[in-house]
Amino acid sequence: MLKIFVFCLVVLTYFSSNGNVVAPRTCGGRVFVDKPIVIDAPIHDDCIWEFQTKDDRILLFTLVDGNLKEAQEFFKIHDGLDSESPILLVENQKILERSRKDLPVSVYTTQSTASVRFTKAPTSNLKLKIEKAVNCPANVGAQTECGRLVDSSSCYCADYNKRSQADQTAVCNNNGYYLLALESRTEEDLIAAAWSTGFQFWTSLSYSNGYWIWESTNVPINGGYFNWAIGQPDGSGNCVHLNAITSKGGWNDDSCATPHEAVCEGQP
Repeated sequence: MLKIFVFCLVVLTYFSSNGNVVAPRTCGGRVFVDKPIVIDAPIHDDCIWEFQTKDDRILLFTLVDGNLKEAQEFFKIHDGLDSESPILLVENQKILERSRKDLPVSVYTTQSTASVRFTKAPTSNLKLKIEKAVNCPANVGAQTECGRLVDSSSCYCADYNKRSQADQTAVCNNNGYYLLALESRTEEDLIAAAWSTGFQFWTSLSYSNGYWIWESTNVPINGGYFNWAIGQPDGSGNCVHLNAITSKGGWNDDSCATPHEAVCEGQP
């Protein structure tokens, strides 16, 4: 018979139908959050869960199929591991102007650790989802603005200062993000809806050794998503910005030294 030694870290071995790791119904434990996890509310009160993620990330709490604000009567989410750490409440969360307004009701920590203290057992099956997330400030400097445009855990920042593609890459990296790498039309449409097509935002798409590659993620566009504007690429340069000139938008190749605005993104 295998012997399972339980240390301070609870090992999660259950999976839900949507791929999230699900904690067994136990009365508390300590978990390192890398992939999203879901925990069942304990059948006892006075249960404490402690969560930690990477030092440069924060934690995101949502409720599966329920109202997080109403469920707060059963537990308290602390911004840190100490019992004296501030309590995080739905009503105190600030939604950035550029963030999507249809995202699930969420609570974010300001650091990489949190604790959940169940004060009483819920009357129904309550499932709390915990994810790793990118910190998303209102801005990252002058003439910038940020928001959660795509989902609850990522962050996008528009930088209206015009710079070369290399300089925009450096600025994104200095702020803990990377220059935009598009993965889908949905992602591109959400960016256009938030910041319009009136700007020629630099992306990280570059031409090198016969291939167009997203430099930020090192992923070629061959076989993946692409959205070239009509007549593009036309050999104008080895870097690509979102096209603000035509009503149909799309991508345009240009000299990497040309000053343009940029979009930085951060993924969990």
